[in-house]
Amino acid sequence: MTPNELRKAVLGVKRWSRADQRAPNKPLMMAYALANYIKGHGQMFSYEDEVDKDLHLLLKRFGPARKVVHPEYPFWRLINDGFWRLDNAEECLPRKSNTDPPKSELIKYGVTGGFNDEAYQLLKNDTQLAMELLHTILSESFPESIIPEITSQLGLEFTFRQVQKRDPNFRREVLNAYNGKCAICGFDARLNDDLFALEAAHIKWKQFNGPCTVNNGLALCSIHHKALDKGAITITPEMRVKVSSAVNGSGVVEQLIWDFDTKQIKLPRQTKYLPLGTFFEWHTINVYR
Repeated sequence: MTPNELRKAVLGVKRWSRADQRAPNKPLMMAYALANYIKGHGQMFSYEDEVDKDLHLLLKRFGPARKVVHPEYPFWRLINDGFWRLDNAEECLPRKSNTDPPKSELIKYGVTGGFNDEAYQLLKNDTQLAMELLHTILSESFPESIIPEITSQLGLEFTFRQVQKRDPNFRREVLNAYNGKCAICGFDARLNDDLFALEAAHIKWKQFNGPCTVNNGLALCSIHHKALDKGAITITPEMRVKVSSAVNGSGVVEQLIWDFDTKQIKLPRQTKYLPLGTFFEWHTINVYR
């Protein structure tokens, strides 16, 4: 296996898909393994002692809101993608409905998993390749505002230089449409004539075919941009802020987040720039918590 073959295999991983719904299970499993290789972990990961707890936390923090998350799914299903290995898996009994064994079987037989021998040797000998793949996997599944949090959760004390292609006019057009003010709180701080801490947020993420058009954008201050991308808030079809019941914190949180619950957002004057409800529907289903 060459580095290019490994890149192609990782980028071609089969994911569960239904329209543009998020399914970051396999990306987070791969990111977890790559980050640990960068830190010097051995080839294989114990499902019981490592993956069950660690991947569960990653899926809860960075995956779509689900009552139950299943770290065993990507751990097992990556075997079908040509670069993943499972040990002690021969005795696992598959479910009748599909080919996945229950978590209890993975634990009972001490199943371990990781990149296969060829892939692991490439990654072990070339940390830059591991970092490149980690960056690519995260950039294809998450907006850049979230990636530093994921790498921190993975125990890496650095962030990636963002190299994704983007429409250079998107920020300018969105901020102009919203008159240089946060659509939620009206923040419009300038240093001389230069706006700072005001950003153009995608409502439907680029990673899931969200276009770089003004009607898929909101001008938001840094705090409300992060709150939108984390799913702490969303916007209703009536263009009102909706705060997740999971949000808590001190009085500052009340002022910055909860005080805007149910409040109408500020909208562009020109109707052609109004955000589309379909993009908020996607956000509510796939990101909002």
